[in-house]
Amino acid sequence: MKRKLLCIMCFCFPLLSGCWDRVELQDLAIITAAAIDRMEDGEIQISVQMFIPRAITSGQTGEDPSLGSTFVREGKAENLAKAISMLQMNVPRKLFWGQCKIYIFGSELAKNGIRKPVDLLARHPGPRGNSMLFVSKGKAKNMLTLVPPLERYSAEALRKLTEDEIGLLSTLRDVDIGLMGESESVSIPLIKKLVSKEEARKSHETIPVIDGMAVFKKDKMVGTLNQKETRAILWLKDDVKNSTISIKLQDVDGDITMTPSLGKIKFRPQIKGNRWIMNLNIAIEGDIVQNETNLNLMNKEVMMNMNKEFEAALKERVAQTAEKLQQEFNADVVNFGRRFHQKYPKEWKKVRNSWDEKFPEVEVTINVHAKVRRPGYIGPPVALPRDEVRE
Repeated sequence: MKRKLLCIMCFCFPLLSGCWDRVELQDLAIITAAAIDRMEDGEIQISVQMFIPRAITSGQTGEDPSLGSTFVREGKAENLAKAISMLQMNVPRKLFWGQCKIYIFGSELAKNGIRKPVDLLARHPGPRGNSMLFVSKGKAKNMLTLVPPLERYSAEALRKLTEDEIGLLSTLRDVDIGLMGESESVSIPLIKKLVSKEEARKSHETIPVIDGMAVFKKDKMVGTLNQKETRAILWLKDDVKNSTISIKLQDVDGDITMTPSLGKIKFRPQIKGNRWIMNLNIAIEGDIVQNETNLNLMNKEVMMNMNKEFEAALKERVAQTAEKLQQEFNADVVNFGRRFHQKYPKEWKKVRNSWDEKFPEVEVTINVHAKVRRPGYIGPPVALPRDEVRE
């Protein structure tokens, strides 16, 4: 019996290895954000933003607070994997990717293709699938060296800018799935440095801000969308959370601005012979947040005219953006192809290999129903004499 017990113990001891491969916290370099750029010589450079532990754990370091709580290191090689290895050689601690939620592609890299970097990020055990991807105007590294006035580091400021508008997010998982989907197209938020006009602040004491969307066909950036077009994309993705729409009524000076409180879009693909049609039905409800006119918004006729103008404004915005995606970019980032595939699987098989030719030919019909739920707590314009108010 003792011999059997001894044999069992000898067999189990090698399996009880404990934490032999552990790495202590003080031996880790915690990465908060990473920027990937393509250099002029064709090599790939990765720059990472890392915590300065002493600046975080101690508030009395005697250092200039404008320098921030992070620093940037980079590595450069012919591909991203080797660049990361070179980066590790420049950092005395083991790189820890678990807290890195922000990955930024430089514009030059985006134009030449992001497939290889995305492959490494999706395959490597460090980066997470819900990490957020961005494209910067100019070099991505420049976004990491900014020192926000309110937040501890630029990656945190960028994350907070996007967390209230879920539709603007493009995660690593989203991009990976989108590039392998029916349309092979994705959109990624486009960021730039906010130029501060405060004379007391240095040029780097600012934040990165979202300035539209970068549109990718396959893995290459084929164009960008401005702020207004980006909002239309969010409608087409059924992801609008925060937005404003301004209108001008006929023969009236000033704008009326509404904030949507409820928005929904329904897609109804339809095939009639050789005609492929995508019917969009948009329902929008919202509240008036500003009235620059002299109209009394409690008037029933004024309210009806407002609803019609809001319908026309939203329809025009969505139609122009859809046309730009079809005719200029030929990039189906709103997944029309997937919706036709779901409803007409047999017909889809015939065009799946030539969707690039079919997508620009898809007829888009848009129907909008708008309703102003609340014109505000007051009807007539503020601080306007009663005899100047148009009922």
